[in-house]
Amino acid sequence: MQSENYRNQQVADYLNQHFISVKIDRELMPDLDRYLIEFARKASGHAGWPEHVFLTPQGYPFFALTYQPHQQFIKTLKRIQLLWQSDPDKIINTAKKAIAEDAHSPITDKKRVTRQQFQHNFFLTLSNQEDTLSGGLKTENKFPKAPLLLSLLTYPNLSEDQQDWLVLTLTQMQQQNLQDHINGGFFRYTIDPEWQTPHFEKMLYTQALLAKAYFIAAKRFQRKDFLHTAKATITYVEKHLYNPKTQLFLSSESAIDQQGFEGGDYLWTKTELKAALNDDEYQQASQDWHLDQPNHPAPFNKHSETPAWLPKPTHQNWQAIQTKLVRPINNIPKDSKSILGWNGLMLSAYAEAVKSEPNNLDYHQQGNQLAKRLLDAFNQTTGQKNNAPRAYSKDNRPMGSATLQDYAFVFQGLRDWQSATKNSVFTNILQQLSKQAHARFFTAQGWLYTSAPLLPGQVGGWAIPDDALPSPTAIFDCTQPGRFWQSDSQAASQLSTSPLDYASYLNCRNHTD
Repeated sequence: MQSENYRNQQVADYLNQHFISVKIDRELMPDLDRYLIEFARKASGHAGWPEHVFLTPQGYPFFALTYQPHQQFIKTLKRIQLLWQSDPDKIINTAKKAIAEDAHSPITDKKRVTRQQFQHNFFLTLSNQEDTLSGGLKTENKFPKAPLLLSLLTYPNLSEDQQDWLVLTLTQMQQQNLQDHINGGFFRYTIDPEWQTPHFEKMLYTQALLAKAYFIAAKRFQRKDFLHTAKATITYVEKHLYNPKTQLFLSSESAIDQQGFEGGDYLWTKTELKAALNDDEYQQASQDWHLDQPNHPAPFNKHSETPAWLPKPTHQNWQAIQTKLVRPINNIPKDSKSILGWNGLMLSAYAEAVKSEPNNLDYHQQGNQLAKRLLDAFNQTTGQKNNAPRAYSKDNRPMGSATLQDYAFVFQGLRDWQSATKNSVFTNILQQLSKQAHARFFTAQGWLYTSAPLLPGQVGGWAIPDDALPSPTAIFDCTQPGRFWQSDSQAASQLSTSPLDYASYLNCRNHTD
């Protein structure tokens, strides 16, 4: 889209003449991204990347598209402009009506559920969607679904079949190509159902949530390999994503190499492997990865044309091969900002690490430092009233405003750290953070994702679903036992339509628990 359209002079001239183009950083403005993506799904039946949404001057969305080739994109722009010139009032009124219908959709029409009903529906839905051969859920793409995994790992009464599926999923994720076996860390997802072809981006939140999951799984299932994966993931984050200027972790490591090709920093051609390995090591790799077997074509192409492979552990000589194939850390492009909420998730991972290895002083030191930095960012050590930022730049400049997600994840991280270290100093701070979050984001219409929505359709919700990240509303709702499942709870009714999307509510207690 960039090469065919964004850098094309004809497209640029037409856009500048008839439209105001705005590029959204979805990580700095997750609520706006969530709202526009949801509109795209409703309007066109799908959403993806790069997503384009057309809005009226008043901020009402009315059309969405993803990738279009150059000529088609030009035709689409001209068609939109023609429709706008011929009858702008019709577009505005139709867009307004659609938003009004969504905003006033009566929540009372949804079936109210008790905790027991939700749990029954949740496990019934899960059993129908489990991929019992490859792990994960039955989808074309395979996402880690970390909130789902974490909720199941902390659920006390899993059946034997549920435990088997959970172990299978965790094993597949660490053994197949969701994990980078050379440089460390987990990729964001795979584009196939067998965990073989990753989208090569690595997100901080993926590492934090999966490290926490593997620490818990190691203890629950007595699996040393799970513990190794958890520790290795922490090590990857510390080596690749730590920014000493901010004392925080960067948000991601790029899928795109410095030449602009996806996966270039992770894929190896035969020529590169021969140059990096000695004869015995190359022969081992050739045997295990089928480098020279014509009936096993290369699974990837590097820089669009050269056959390439993504290394996996070999039967022999693996340690030597792994060491020689590690890319220089600074060669891999990174996002330069550090998002506070995602660092809160990382603090939760350190809390689980300390529980697993209480004598590991490095985990204590890193966790204490991160907790202090997050407290400073949320003004808990200065007592100031101004809002915390969403993120910090690489040079430690504040960026954006903290969202409900940031408050929730930092609150959870500090609470987990308090539990792991038995440090009661956080008690009052946690109460203040919860109070501030409710004051900023909780309204008569439910939870707002951001305290200052930009568009008229960004309304509140009683329960925000999980996605790749846990539900921020679940974190606060589940700190108040019994309230969420009360008979008049509007939030609980949202869980009836798609229970797996609300996995973070699975362990939300009753007042009788």
